[in-house]
Amino acid sequence: MPEFDRGDWTLAYDVAGSPGAPVALLLHDSPDDRRVWRALATDMVEAFRTIAPDLRGFGESGRPLDPDAPPAMGDYADDLIALLDGEGVDTFAVIGAGFGAEVALELALGAPERVDLVVLSGALPVADHPSYTEALRTHQQQIGERARLAGRFGMGRAGVDAATTLEGAHLRDSTRQRYGRGDADAYAAAHQAWASRGDLLARLPSLAIPALVVAGEDDPLLPAARLLADTLPGGRLVTIEGCGRGAPFVAPRAFEGALGAFFGDVRAGEAQA
Repeated sequence: MPEFDRGDWTLAYDVAGSPGAPVALLLHDSPDDRRVWRALATDMVEAFRTIAPDLRGFGESGRPLDPDAPPAMGDYADDLIALLDGEGVDTFAVIGAGFGAEVALELALGAPERVDLVVLSGALPVADHPSYTEALRTHQQQIGERARLAGRFGMGRAGVDAATTLEGAHLRDSTRQRYGRGDADAYAAAHQAWASRGDLLARLPSLAIPALVVAGEDDPLLPAARLLADTLPGGRLVTIEGCGRGAPFVAPRAFEGALGAFFGDVRAGEAQA
């Protein structure tokens, strides 16, 4: 496992694929870690060199030692720019899920000249909007409550809350395990960074790069996905039938199919330019 030195802490990451291939940066959701992308990285290895980091505080990555300096969204993005510089990467594609999609947006807005394209699942460009449904607002309230529970009682309690509304013992158990592997401070910090980020809608029209937004047709965040795709100049929305939240992992084949079609269209457009 490679590690990148960030001074008083290190960033853990996986690399796969040929050094000369185009780079795809894979960013995980909270409270997950880089392991969620290993199947996709394996499937992409013939066409891309994939870099999948643990974001600060998650998985095997550390975090700065100063507890009085909570990270902003830009700090997560800066970590990744430093990592890519260390790997000798100039331009790259970025694929993000959940909180990783929020970091992907921050990264693309901060360094648009380096991002070839972006793929997003589960990002919200603004905390609230007239197009948002009550289901979306309820979902966001639940996320905020889980961050509060994690900060006060630990990830086990947050996992119990996340599993409460799910159907099926296996899904509830796997959700509790997913949260139980996470770090409460990192989870709470990630939510705080997102909550304090502000409205992206005024900034997104300047992001003139190809953008794929993927959502399940039953995902409560679908209205935000539509808003994001409509606001991004190069935005394209793909909805996956019979899928709720977590499209890249709940419906991996459909997600990879959408990726393949998008990459093919981007390459065709570049060839015609």
